[in-house]
Amino acid sequence: MNQISPRSGHVLLRRAVPCAWAGKLFRTSSAQRLQCFSCASAQRIADRQVREDRFKLPDSPCRTRFAPSPTGYLHLGSLRTALFNYLLDRATGGQFILRIEDTDQTRLVPDAEEKLYEDLKWAGLSWDEGPDIQGPYGPYRQSERLPLHAEHANKLVREGKAYRCFCSPEALEEHKRQVHELGQPTLYPGTCRNIPLEESDRRAAAGERYAVRFKSSETPVMIHDIIYNRFRKKDPEDDYVILKRDGFPTYHFANVVDDRHMKITHVIRGAEWLISTPKHVELYSAFGWEPPKFAHLGLLVDQNRQKLSKRDNSANMAWYKESRILPVALLNFAAQLGWRGKGPQGNVMDLQEMVANFNLQFTKGDIIVSLQKLPHLQDKHLARLAPEDRKVSPAPQFQTHVLAPIKSAIAAIEESRRHSLPTIPSSIPASSLGEPLQTPRILSSPFEADLVRGLLGTRLNLDDPTARFSEAVAKLKYFIWQIPLDVLVARLKELELGSRLPVSESEPVPVKACDDKEKLVEAIGYMLEKVSAVDEGSWTREGLDKLLKDVLIGDGRMAGIYAGVVDDIQKLVFKLMRWALVASEPGLPIPHTMHVLGREQTLQRLGVAKSVVEEVVNIPEGHEDEMTEQ
Repeated sequence: MNQISPRSGHVLLRRAVPCAWAGKLFRTSSAQRLQCFSCASAQRIADRQVREDRFKLPDSPCRTRFAPSPTGYLHLGSLRTALFNYLLDRATGGQFILRIEDTDQTRLVPDAEEKLYEDLKWAGLSWDEGPDIQGPYGPYRQSERLPLHAEHANKLVREGKAYRCFCSPEALEEHKRQVHELGQPTLYPGTCRNIPLEESDRRAAAGERYAVRFKSSETPVMIHDIIYNRFRKKDPEDDYVILKRDGFPTYHFANVVDDRHMKITHVIRGAEWLISTPKHVELYSAFGWEPPKFAHLGLLVDQNRQKLSKRDNSANMAWYKESRILPVALLNFAAQLGWRGKGPQGNVMDLQEMVANFNLQFTKGDIIVSLQKLPHLQDKHLARLAPEDRKVSPAPQFQTHVLAPIKSAIAAIEESRRHSLPTIPSSIPASSLGEPLQTPRILSSPFEADLVRGLLGTRLNLDDPTARFSEAVAKLKYFIWQIPLDVLVARLKELELGSRLPVSESEPVPVKACDDKEKLVEAIGYMLEKVSAVDEGSWTREGLDKLLKDVLIGDGRMAGIYAGVVDDIQKLVFKLMRWALVASEPGLPIPHTMHVLGREQTLQRLGVAKSVVEEVVNIPEGHEDEMTEQ
C-alpha cells in the first residue's frame, strides 16, 4: 500500500511483504552481518599475526653484516646499525661480518678504517669475518673484489639486462643542465640503451671508455621491509650506473653482489637506504637471486627534527670516549634509539642481556636523540662495575673508567697545591686539605664499590662530563687527605647532635655539640675506647656495624651521658663519628667509612678528635679560634 511521506509529500511506493518472508529476510541479513563481522575480525587477527611474525627472530642462524665506508669515522648512527646487526646474529647463533665499502676512492679518509676497528672494539662489538681476520667469503674490502663485480656486470650485459654507456661525463652534464632548465627530470636519455651488443663489444675492445648501466623496469618495484612492511616508489628507476668508468662498482651494485656472495640473510640499515632498496631488489631479481630480509631503522634526528650532524657531540664517538662514557652505557643508549626491547631490569641492559631479549620490533619513523637519558644509564652501569659483594671482582672497565680518571683528578689537585693556588680543581679550597694519606685505601681493593658509590654521589654534567671525577674527589677528600685541624674545629662549632628534650612540635630546639663540653669529652672518649677494642681481624663492615648498633648505641652508655638532653641517640652517635672521621662531610655510611679508612687511620682520627674536644673544654668561651693557632 502506497503512503505519503510526511516530510516531502512524495509518494512512497511500498510493497507488502508477507510476515514469513520478512522473518526470513531478517534472519538472512543478521546472518550476513555476523558473517561480515566475523570476516573483519578474522582479517584483523590475521594482520596482527603477520605483524608479529615480522618481528619474530628467525629459527635459523642469521648472517648479518656491518658495511661502513671509510670516508669518515664511526658515529652514533653507524654504531646503532652495527649493534642491531650484531644482536640479530648473536641472538640466532649466526655470524656477524665486517665489510669495508671503499669503492668511492676519491673520498677515503686515510686512518678511517683503523679507527673503525678501534671504535668497534672499544664498544665491545666483535666480528666473525672481516678484513683484519679474513674468513671463507673474502676478501672483505670491496676494492679487492673488483673482478667479481666486473664478472657480474658483464653477465648482465651479455643477457641484455644491462648495457655499456659510452656517453662522456661532459655530455651527460650538459644534458642534465638542459632538461633542468626546461623543468624536466634529469634522467638518463637512453642514448646507449639500444646499441647492439656486437657494436658495444667492438667499441669496448677498441679502448673506448664506458660505464655499465642497468636496464631498470618500466614499473616501480614493490619491496617488503620488516619495519615498513610494503614500500614502492611512485616512479620507476632511471637506468642507473652499476659499473663506473674507472672499473669500480657503484655502491648499489657492489652491495647486492657482495651480500649475495657472503650469504647475508638479513640487512639492517638506516631508513635513508629505503628509497634505494627497490634498485637492490631489482638487481637480485635480474640475477635470479632471493634477496635478504630488510629492516630500515628510523633516522636519528635532533630536538628540532633535523638529521643528526656528525659534528654534533651526540653523534660523535670521540666525544663519548673522551667523556669517559662506559661502552656498555653507550650501547644501551644506542639500543633504545628505535628498539622496543626490555630486559630483566627494564631498559637497563648489558650486551648479553640485549642479546637474550632481542627481537625485531623497531619503531617506525624518525628517532629523536635526547642525551638526557644517558646519565641515568651511565650511573646504572657504573654501579655494576664494582658489585657490593666483595667476592665478585670488579669489571675490567673499572680501571679505565673510574680509577684512572679519579687518580688523574687527584694528581691535578696535588699539582695545583704545589703551585700554591688558592682554589684547586673542582673548586676545593686549598686550605680544606691536609697532607695526603700515604696509601688511601679507597683507591685499592677491595674498596672499589665504595669509590663507585662516591662517584655516583655526583651528577654527570653533559656540558662537562669529566668534571664529575673532580667532584667525586671533592666529596671523598678525607679518604685521600688528612683533615686540617682548623677545619675540624670549625665543623665542631657548627655540629648539631639532635633536638633538645622535650621536643617541641612547633620549633624543635637543636642541641649543639659544644653546648655541654664535658658531655662531649666523655662521649668522644668512650667512642675511642670501644673502637680501640676492635682488633684488625674483626675490622670488617659487618663487625663495625655491629659495634655501632650493639655497643655505642645499644649498651646505654651514650644514652646515659646525654640522658634527658637529646631525643635520638643513634643520630647523635653517627653525627659525632662523622665529625671525627670526615669532618662531618656527607658520604658513605659510618661502618663503610671506618672500614675504608682502616683501623689505624680511624683510631688516629678519633684520637685527634678527642684532643680537640679536650682543648675546647679548657678554652674560655669566645676564644676557640686561639686553639687552631697553637
